[in-house]
Amino acid sequence: MADTHMELEIDNLRAGYGHLDILHGVNLKIRHGEFVTLLGPNGAGKSTLLKSLFGMTTHKGGAIRWKGKDIAGLRPQAMLGHGIAYVPQGRCNFQLMTIDENLEMAAYTIRDGDLKGEREYVYDLFPILRKRRNELAGNMSGGEQQLLEMAMAVLRRPEILLVDEPSVGLSPQAITLVFNELKRLHKGGRTVLLVEQNTRKAMEAAERAVVLRLGKVIWDSPVGELSSADLGELFMTGRRASDAQPA
Repeated sequence: MADTHMELEIDNLRAGYGHLDILHGVNLKIRHGEFVTLLGPNGAGKSTLLKSLFGMTTHKGGAIRWKGKDIAGLRPQAMLGHGIAYVPQGRCNFQLMTIDENLEMAAYTIRDGDLKGEREYVYDLFPILRKRRNELAGNMSGGEQQLLEMAMAVLRRPEILLVDEPSVGLSPQAITLVFNELKRLHKGGRTVLLVEQNTRKAMEAAERAVVLRLGKVIWDSPVGELSSADLGELFMTGRRASDAQPA
């Protein structure tokens, strides 16, 4: 961990989509440089939490404090300006454009910046993309496309990376490639908040496991304190079989 100061504090967050409430009072604190995975059954609110942190849901109440400043309700462009980036689930690149053109599109919000320098920065992080910079994104493998989407997210050098289900639709080899890159980005100093259906991969990569159920955090601990059996019980019943310790 690069630092021990609190970076992100979520206090009694309530959010959803229009009149539909999904998060019912989420409380969570993340320190600078941590790698935290959000786990839980389908419909628990994991992806909604990431989208809420990036300003993509309807804010119903509660606070999202980023470095002490409440940013709840801000829109995605403002979140980018605060150093928060989001990698959505599924293939979300421009498949009929080259890798270079995709990165140019991702940089559309940069004002008076060195676009060429930013692209070179990303190519230094992802050498595999540099080699294929003039190829169409749609011609790459699923794993390589996921790397491109991470590259598009880090173009503005965010401090925290919100990553939603990066393994969806990928082969085992591609999943390994993507998770290796996520761990490398984390070791480079970035805070990572990950939603992932592959719980084994997520817990191998992360330092903390946070379990959501029915729109609330029900468990928060180092990954080593949570077994597969415990995780299954938390998903099904909301409590751990061994001691039912609360979050």
